[in-house]
Amino acid sequence: MRELLYITPYFPPQSQVGALRPLKFVRHLPALGWLPVVLADLWPSDAVDVSLRAEVPAEVPVIFDYSHRAARTLLALPERQAHAKTAPRRKIDWERYLPSWLNRPELLPLAEHSPDMLYAYRSGLRVLQAHPKIEVLLVNADPWAACLVGAALARKTGLPLVLDLRDPWAPCELRRPRKPFPIRWIDDRLERQAVQKAERVIVNSRTALADYRRHYADQPPEKFTFIRNHFDRALVSHGSHLGFDRFTLLILGRFDRYVRPDVLLHALAQLAARGVGPAELQLVVTGAFDEAGQSLAKSLHVEQFLHLTDHVPYAQVGAVMHAADVLVAVLQPGVSQRVNAKLYDYLGTDRPILVVADSEEVREIVNQAGGGQVLAHGQPAALADAVVALMRQGRRRCEARNSEAFSSQTATLALTQVLDAAVTAMQARVQGRIAQDAGDLAQATKENP
Repeated sequence: MRELLYITPYFPPQSQVGALRPLKFVRHLPALGWLPVVLADLWPSDAVDVSLRAEVPAEVPVIFDYSHRAARTLLALPERQAHAKTAPRRKIDWERYLPSWLNRPELLPLAEHSPDMLYAYRSGLRVLQAHPKIEVLLVNADPWAACLVGAALARKTGLPLVLDLRDPWAPCELRRPRKPFPIRWIDDRLERQAVQKAERVIVNSRTALADYRRHYADQPPEKFTFIRNHFDRALVSHGSHLGFDRFTLLILGRFDRYVRPDVLLHALAQLAARGVGPAELQLVVTGAFDEAGQSLAKSLHVEQFLHLTDHVPYAQVGAVMHAADVLVAVLQPGVSQRVNAKLYDYLGTDRPILVVADSEEVREIVNQAGGGQVLAHGQPAALADAVVALMRQGRRRCEARNSEAFSSQTATLALTQVLDAAVTAMQARVQGRIAQDAGDLAQATKENP
């Protein structure tokens, strides 16, 4: 079996979304002929779900040594199992000393991950020495510092490098406009170092692919490709759910400063004005719902429709989705590069889907899979109309959906094709250099017999 070094600071037992894409790839790579050797990180402050470790194939080596704290944090995990749901998210050590206007991710190009880069580089060399059959380096990012670690290892070893960017870095339409010029300048140069060294760069949407090819017009367009996020039904099939007692709109995930619940709350207000009450309908949210959102709900007199639940472990979300009547996703308004990862989990079910998004690519994805609708932001009346129509069709309705193009098996097959292309491109370049050197030597011998 062929081997690759998978550099992914985010990996189970970490439970954040950045750990899920590499987990899904790792679960399917061995069946396609590639054994990933995983170099992962783990901090004491990371939120964890220890059950996710059981989802990693037994034959896959996972080495927690990306940073000096990873191994000892792993050893302490049994003491933290009871606190897995409430563990704090990773914080920047010095944030307490920064004023609020300065404590923003847009102002910290590599954030808290930069101090670990040298350690990660040396650890990567140790892993490569222990696994001499490794043919290619694959980096899961962000954190963006991992791209520079991968580039340094590629320069040192001559191995081909593949970057898998879960979200755009320098050309990010969401964060780039919020960055002052000096930070944009730094981002551009740091990412360019990694991109120039990489054989292939993967982004996770077709829109982001077009933006990357435009941003790096001096690079060969075939260097860039896209593999969307994807669903793994078996991964989320654990657990059970007693069911909901009324028609339920389910949102897996949380709201934040970019994704707001306003259009949903205004749609609920429209439904209330039409005579739909909380005894008939509820909106279940499994993630954070901040005070601003709750305040808006109260001002619109729709707080009785809301049902805020505890975090659902990722391996158990399948049962919750199956218990709901409609799966709802809200994407950032005006953003087209990013597609909410939860949308792909929704596509792996047979429940109706409602998506609020301004992205034409999202509309194409939902239309291709079937069984869903996409509505633009600022259309609460249309959203209310869609909910009423679904309520009239009855509870727990099943949709015929053609979504295997968005499965983890399909995505991992695409990844292996990228890995093959990276190795082939590197071999061709090496052979080209050898041929060129041989030609130069022959010419020099001819001129100076």
